[in-house]
Amino acid sequence: MTQSHWKPDLYIVSRFLETLWLGHKNYKKTNLQMAVKLNYDVYMKYLGWLEGKGLIATYMEDGHQYVKITAEGAKVFNTIVMWIKETIGE
Repeated sequence: MTQSHWKPDLYIVSRFLETLWLGHKNYKKTNLQMAVKLNYDVYMKYLGWLEGKGLIATYMEDGHQYVKITAEGAKVFNTIVMWIKETIGE
């Protein structure tokens, strides 16, 4: 499957955003990968997609790459949570 046909899984997107939102901190790139429990190739695909959509941002600090949720990412995360509560329930 080519990159142009790839579609993200909403549950994995939610897992990324939830980890960053509830963690109340910026994660080192490697630590985030472990927290969302994805293999490297899949993780990198999602990381690129999420950053491309403006839901997360990466930055360098003290020689380490960090990932943080953006204001737009927090908005999307809250929308997903509300939809789940309304559709599926608590």
